[in-house]
Amino acid sequence: MSDSYTSSKIKEALVASQGSRARAQDILLGWAQADDRLLRGLVEPYLKGIVTGTVERVTKPAAEKSAAVAQPPSPAIVRAPAPKVPVPKPGPPRELSPEALDKALSLMGQGALPPRPSPAAPAPRSASPLKLGTTNPVPPTKAGAKHQQTMRALAAIYARKHRD
Repeated sequence: MSDSYTSSKIKEALVASQGSRARAQDILLGWAQADDRLLRGLVEPYLKGIVTGTVERVTKPAAEKSAAVAQPPSPAIVRAPAPKVPVPKPGPPRELSPEALDKALSLMGQGALPPRPSPAAPAPRSASPLKLGTTNPVPPTKAGAKHQQTMRALAAIYARKHRD
């Protein structure tokens, strides 16, 4: 993907998606369907693998094909079809200098988060029992009877499910 045209289109998609990689992919997919130069630039590094896989699939002997149909493919290979997301048609290009674009891309996902406003002085902790909505600084030493009963019931259901 040494093509500078492809690289600039990828940067454009990242800017248009405000740094969202998933959205940038959707935008690039839409653009690649209408732009052959972009499509070729994106596919070029993978073309040999695509051709090899296609030739293998077509030339596979009939015996292997029927065996492959009988066995379901492994879960690592199966992929759900990607949902169709409407990709907006690119509007008139907005002018952004290459330096500004590079700077914006370098800043995306970098740096520290903005500082959070510091809360007022923390409330003093009392030795009184905890109330709803507070955190328990000391975990209980033993589970209650109801909790123990629930955990035994969940364990029995889990064991039954995995025994069958």
